[in-house]
Amino acid sequence: MIFGSLFAKRKEEKDEEIEKNKQIQKNKNQTKNYKSEEKIDKIKIKISNNNTTSMQEFEQKEVSLFYVEELHKEPVRLKHIQELAKHQLPIKAKIPGDDRSYFTTVEKVAMMKGGEYIVLMKEFENPKYKEKLKPGDKVEFEYSDSNGKFSFQSIYKGIYKTSLIFSFPEKIERKSGRSALRVKPNPAEPIDVNIEFQGLGIFKGNLVDINEYGMGIDLEVPKDKIKLMDIVKVAFRIPTKENQKKHEWAIVSGKAEIRFIGDGEQKKTRLGLQFTEILEDDRRNIREYWLMRQREELKRKLEYES
Repeated sequence: MIFGSLFAKRKEEKDEEIEKNKQIQKNKNQTKNYKSEEKIDKIKIKISNNNTTSMQEFEQKEVSLFYVEELHKEPVRLKHIQELAKHQLPIKAKIPGDDRSYFTTVEKVAMMKGGEYIVLMKEFENPKYKEKLKPGDKVEFEYSDSNGKFSFQSIYKGIYKTSLIFSFPEKIERKSGRSALRVKPNPAEPIDVNIEFQGLGIFKGNLVDINEYGMGIDLEVPKDKIKLMDIVKVAFRIPTKENQKKHEWAIVSGKAEIRFIGDGEQKKTRLGLQFTEILEDDRRNIREYWLMRQREELKRKLEYES
């Protein structure tokens, strides 16, 4: 009953919010003339030979988080790279002839005079990259999003202010490995999960890992009482911003299918769950948590290395 009333209430609130937003948008359309979708600002980029050429800056648009399929199409790759910039996803770079790994983030996609796309990235965190990175070098970039692990190659062209300029990738490859990367909770901020089994009742477990498609949980439940493909209900709270107070954490609830049953820590049962029914707002909150944890882990790694 607790889960049923929670689902119904949140769905009703969501429907009201959607109708309210539709009306607001309708009023805006009646009173405002919108400008062109693309914002074009001409700026200058300094290439390695000290020549300058004009570059057009694109306004970052709202698009769905990442693209798994059809990355061979240029418009899809363009939106994919823009998403990397929007969410400031950590990207690992490998320079030819250098055993070190460097980390950066995409700032924006721009267009050279003549229609060629280029990618502006922040300077690598470790300044030693300057000893190795030369114009014309083909750099390997690797990153993980909630759909898996990806990589692409780009040619280093030069520098604009504090931004490194790279060619637009001709292809983005999905690498082998786990199909969906999950992040682990911060040990200082453990996350409790209430999970309801049909016929068994409600149990409390500990979150092991999560992404917007599924999660792992450790809990004390007899293995012989549950089975693969069973549908369960889950409810928990997660932070979506750094240093957020626990009472401000977002509430997430949904239904999930048991896809894995194994041994967890402290002799508990570990379940691997795949979401089957979840509100888009809840999925978005999980995504924000997923991105935040990646940034925290990158910061911790860099502090450790320094």
